[in-house]
Amino acid sequence: MNKAIFLAIGWVLLLALLSSCAGKEVIKKEDMPGGLRDRSWDAPKTIQSKEILRFECEFSFNERQEEGYFYFIAGMEAGDQTALCRMIGYEGFTETLALEFEAPLDALKELQALADQHDLPRYNGIDRHTNGLPYHYGSRLLIDYTSGERVYAYDNSSGFMDYRAVNAIHDFFRDLARQSGDLVSP
Repeated sequence: MNKAIFLAIGWVLLLALLSSCAGKEVIKKEDMPGGLRDRSWDAPKTIQSKEILRFECEFSFNERQEEGYFYFIAGMEAGDQTALCRMIGYEGFTETLALEFEAPLDALKELQALADQHDLPRYNGIDRHTNGLPYHYGSRLLIDYTSGERVYAYDNSSGFMDYRAVNAIHDFFRDLARQSGDLVSP
């Protein structure tokens, strides 16, 4: 009789355990901190168009820049007569640089020459995200062309662009801001 009671209690515990697991959401490996979501695809590595409509980039530096930031965001969008430029710099979560200014439309042609020089379309198709990493880390690149072509690359865990390209893009926007008369340092 003790065996029957012991066996019945075992079955009740087993059923309670199984019912407590029923309906629980399964956590995917890529949703956990450190989990990697890689949606990279085989995107075109050459772009025929040379007319940029919009350019956006974000990247982190290994060391603090003279301007006082580790993470840099820049963008330029074509308008009717001029191009609108934005620059933001962060040190940690503190914004140390915030500029918005108008630039000549020819600046987009200079930016395209820079994209050609550093072969930025070769990064097209990178799309990786690692969960649990702090903001303001990694890199993102977006270039939209008038032809409808696009270059897009993103990785929040590392800087995928060659450091020479990163420095050239940073210096291009810094010099453009200086030419516009806006201060680069906060």
